[in-house]
Amino acid sequence: MSEAFKVFVVDDDPLVLDIIRGILEPAYAVETFSAAAACLERLAVASPDMFLLDVRMPGVDGYELCRRLKDDAALGQIPVTFVSSQDTIEARLRGYDAGGQDFIVKPFETEEMLRKVRVAQDMVGGKRALVRQLEDSELLSSLVMANMDEYAILVRFMRELISWDSEQQIATGVLEMLQRYRLDGVVQTRISLRTQTLSAQGADVPLETAVLNHVKGLERIFEFRNRSVHNFERLTMMINNMPLADPEYCGRLRDHLCIAAESAEARLRALEIEEANQRNQDGIKGAMEQVRAMTASLRQALLANRANTSELFMRLEQKLVNSFVHLGLSEDQERHLGDLVNGFMKELVEMLDSGEQTYAALEGLAGQLGQLTPGRN
Repeated sequence: MSEAFKVFVVDDDPLVLDIIRGILEPAYAVETFSAAAACLERLAVASPDMFLLDVRMPGVDGYELCRRLKDDAALGQIPVTFVSSQDTIEARLRGYDAGGQDFIVKPFETEEMLRKVRVAQDMVGGKRALVRQLEDSELLSSLVMANMDEYAILVRFMRELISWDSEQQIATGVLEMLQRYRLDGVVQTRISLRTQTLSAQGADVPLETAVLNHVKGLERIFEFRNRSVHNFERLTMMINNMPLADPEYCGRLRDHLCIAAESAEARLRALEIEEANQRNQDGIKGAMEQVRAMTASLRQALLANRANTSELFMRLEQKLVNSFVHLGLSEDQERHLGDLVNGFMKELVEMLDSGEQTYAALEGLAGQLGQLTPGRN
C-alpha cells in the first residue's frame, strides 16, 4: 500500500491549523507548524509532498519561506500553495515570483481546500511522469552538452516542429528548446477552444495559468525584470530567467526565441486549420450516410409500391371485365369507362416514375458527397 500524500501546513493562527487538519485528515497525512522556524527544523529530518503556507506571519512570512524552500535542491521541487486573504494579481505575482504553484483565498471552503490539495497531488504525479519521459527521451543527457551550438538548437527545433501534430507536442518541444538554452519558462497554447499551460512544474499549474492569462492580453513582445514574454494569438511563451548579465548573449536569445515562438504559432494555426477541415470532412461523411440511408429506404418503398400497384392493376382489370358482362353496357360506354380507368393508371405510373427520379437524384448526391471525403469508397 502506498504512503499517504503528506502535507506540511504553516500558519500562525492555531484555529486555521485545526480547521485545515480537520478538512484534510484522514485522507492525507498532515503536520502543522505555527511558525516558519518550526517547519524548517522539521524539514531537517522529514519532507512532505506539498506545502500550505500562510502569507502573513511574524518573522519569516510565507513568501520568504517559499523562497528558502525553492533555494534548497532537496525541497525545491515540492509544490507550494499559499493561503492569503488578498486576491489580487499583485499578490499572485509575488507568490509566483517566490516559486509558488497555487493560491487559496481566505476564508476558504472545505471543497476548495480539498480540490487544491488534489491539484497538487496530480501535479506531483504528472511531474514524476514528465521526469520519466525526459529520461526516456535522453533529454537529460543532451542538457549536459555545454558546447551545443545555440543556432543548432534553433535549427533542431524548427526541423522537429513540422512533424508535431498536437499542441501538447508543440508545447513540450518549446520547453525542451528552452531547457537546451538553460532557460526556465512557461508555454500556453490556445487552439479550437482548448487552452493548455505547460512548464517544468507540470500541466496547468494554477498560479502559472493565472499569470499567463494576465500577460497574454498585453503587448506582443515585452520584458519586465528578467522575464521575457512573447504573445501570439495561439501561443504565449514566458521566460523567467533571461541572462541580463550577458547583454550580447541575451540579445541573440531574444532573436532566437522570437523566431521559435512565431514558428510555433504558425504550426498551431496549421493544426487548427487541419482540425477544422477534419470536422468538415466528418460532417460531410455524416450527411452522406444519411443520404444513403434515405436512398435505401426510398428504394425499398418504390419497389414495394410498384409491386402493390401491379397487383392492384391486375385486380382492377379483372373486376372491370367481370363488371362489363353483368352491367349490360354498350361498346361506347365500356370504351369510355376503360379510357377513364387507363387515365388514372397512367397518372399513377407517372407518380411512380417521379419517385424513381427522386431516388436517382439522391444516389447522385451521395456520390458527390463521397467525392468530397478522400479515402472513402
